[in-house]
Amino acid sequence: MQKLSGKKIFIETLGCAKNIVDSEKVAFLLVENGAEVVDDPESADIILVNTCGFIESAKQESIDYILTYAKLKEEFKGRREGGKKLVVFGCLAERYRKELVEEIPEIDLISGVRDYTALVNLLTEPGNNKFLDTAYEYRDIVFAEQEVRRLVNKELPYAYVKISEGCNHSCSFCAIPLIRGRQRSRSIESIVEEAKFLADSGVKELILVSQDTTSYGIDIYGRPKLPELLYSLSKVEGINWIRLHYLYPTEVSDEVISAIVEIEKVCNYFDIPLQHVSDRILKLMGRGGSKRKYIELIEKIRSKAEDSAIRTTFIVGFPSESAEEFRELEEFIKQVQFTWVGVFAYSHEEETQAFSLVDDVSKAVKMRRRNRLLRVQQEITQNSLKKLVGKVMKLIVDEVLDERNYIARSEYNSPEVDGAVHLMSAKGLRKGDFVESFIVKVVGYDLYARAI
Repeated sequence: MQKLSGKKIFIETLGCAKNIVDSEKVAFLLVENGAEVVDDPESADIILVNTCGFIESAKQESIDYILTYAKLKEEFKGRREGGKKLVVFGCLAERYRKELVEEIPEIDLISGVRDYTALVNLLTEPGNNKFLDTAYEYRDIVFAEQEVRRLVNKELPYAYVKISEGCNHSCSFCAIPLIRGRQRSRSIESIVEEAKFLADSGVKELILVSQDTTSYGIDIYGRPKLPELLYSLSKVEGINWIRLHYLYPTEVSDEVISAIVEIEKVCNYFDIPLQHVSDRILKLMGRGGSKRKYIELIEKIRSKAEDSAIRTTFIVGFPSESAEEFRELEEFIKQVQFTWVGVFAYSHEEETQAFSLVDDVSKAVKMRRRNRLLRVQQEITQNSLKKLVGKVMKLIVDEVLDERNYIARSEYNSPEVDGAVHLMSAKGLRKGDFVESFIVKVVGYDLYARAI
């Protein structure tokens, strides 16, 4: 008997792409137990919030959502038999489990990131408040290496694939190892099986994610195996594009660069979070790199893949960051000419190594520095995109607006974080279609194109 038969489930997913994968796997397990996943929290019997606990703004967003659904739960109390249940899981729940339980008593179950099978099992149990105590028993991290089933979003032609969990690096500002533990890679066979499942579900593009994609496999194979994984995935029928996120800069080997350049299905897209370029700040961050090494890496990539996009992220306002060091970062951005840049204001996170430092850059200064870099990068990105005008590029259709207008992407655009391509075509395209297109113009961060 399906234990959740007739129950309607709503899942709110916050944070990074890795959380999207987790939510899809939880959703599959719930449906397997008889539940129906709905897109309206008011109609749901159980509301699940998959939280982010990475930086202050993300934590506050998660808390705001929890409080909103706690209020909704109270409004529905007595209006339906059994009322609503509120379930909180994910990174914030893992990191601040006891505090959330104490401060928000409306939470019925809290389950962190440890074992989502156990989470679903708890939901099938009778009763209510006892869930809080029961959840604490599940403390061992379980990484379902063989679990490939998930409730795929049929509205999208792409899917994120989590190739490993946790991280072995000790960046002083980062709480991820505290939350997710050390790196645990899945086998190549398991990831290929998931890719086949996704291809059968209509997915055309795989986006590989983890905390440190470049170190994939070192824990189970004795050395990094990302190139081998890419070659194996490229043989999966139905998958046309493979995109990589989160390449750790000191781990980007010649073999990784060659695999990206040489494997036809792999997008010429290098997502390499540098975080800073001042050698002193990088040392305080525990990053292990240097400005010189970063420049050498970027020059190497461009020598092997001239037609490629390079995305990075930076943190401004790290403890003791001087005005001179910020200007060094600004000049570096101007010099290197990245395709895409994301900028974050430093968040002073308890239990991290950097928490022992004085958070001496004011919030106002952090935001001014962030906004300045974004303004500088906007012009650089637009100039980079203008070089594409007049060229023919292969695009994937993400969204159908009407019979002639579409939202698409090139291999240089990752969904959500980069600009899009506004495509005109009289061909009656569908989501996931690939089409050769002529790039017409640039507006802001977006390209405009027509199919040929």
